[in-house]
Amino acid sequence: MRRLVPVAAILVLTLAGCRSGAAPSAAPAETAPAETAPAETAPAGTAPTGAPPASAAPAATTRPAPLIALADPRAGRAAGAELGEAAPLPAVRLLELPAPHGPGALPRGTRPPLIFHGPRDDKRVALTFDSNMTDAMLRRLAGRQVRSYANYSVVDELQRTHTPATFFLAGKWVEAYPQLTRRLAADPDFELASHSWAHEGFHAPCYGLGTIARADMAADVERSFQVLARYTDRPTRYFRFPGGCYDQAALDAIAPTGCTAVEYDDVSGDAFGHNPKRIADDTVAQARPGSIVVLHITEANAPATAKALPQIITRLRAGGYQLVTLSALLGR
Repeated sequence: MRRLVPVAAILVLTLAGCRSGAAPSAAPAETAPAETAPAETAPAGTAPTGAPPASAAPAATTRPAPLIALADPRAGRAAGAELGEAAPLPAVRLLELPAPHGPGALPRGTRPPLIFHGPRDDKRVALTFDSNMTDAMLRRLAGRQVRSYANYSVVDELQRTHTPATFFLAGKWVEAYPQLTRRLAADPDFELASHSWAHEGFHAPCYGLGTIARADMAADVERSFQVLARYTDRPTRYFRFPGGCYDQAALDAIAPTGCTAVEYDDVSGDAFGHNPKRIADDTVAQARPGSIVVLHITEANAPATAKALPQIITRLRAGGYQLVTLSALLGR
């Protein structure tokens, strides 16, 4: 089985070979238009004026475990993040790692369930935000071909309105924006989840993304959780497939990580969208009790998200929906 994103919701970066987002039905690839991102409110990896200080982030209760090694340690860095893929790690080695904990955690070796929405009997909705980062994106960022792949205004609006949210962060994005990651981790209304380490496709084809080998999938996901653990002592064990591309073999391959795979049923259409009203209209129209909404905080690829967000929040709440984190929605 394979899940891909409808055209209206696809986040494509043709030059960078980057995709993000998924939905229950397949759709053809879309060529992304050239985008002009709004001016960034803070340099890459730094919080804007007035943001909670990085020191407010909760300290880890235990010393973080060493990260899974990279396949090629000589690959270097770009825009503050390491390039390359995680080195393969045999399943038996992964099964010997400490048991995962936090919402979504399962015993290692358990085939992850795939979640698209929460209970339908309660008017609660979870807003989720994806960040994605490939090596090609890092090189574009380092070469100043884009202003930023971080949307500080989205975070500002969520905090201004006290809106809970769940962030699916790619490991390379976290390394490129460490202070913003600390800001997210410090807010009790937010929770952090994995969007993989290298943001490669877990099924081919995947909208121009590179394809990660099946033997490398578990190490990639585990490394992303290890990176997140360095920023929060309230980890989740939720994982979202890059590009929404997966199959049964991919689900089996990541079983040693002890995670829960999460997609969504409400596609905002903010990827490369420039019409905030349309994004808000589409999001509100699709909302049902238990919906999981997908949005993005990669500013260069989703430039209208921050302008659409106030409408989304206001209209969903006016419709009687309570906005909650993913763990609150799922109760696990």
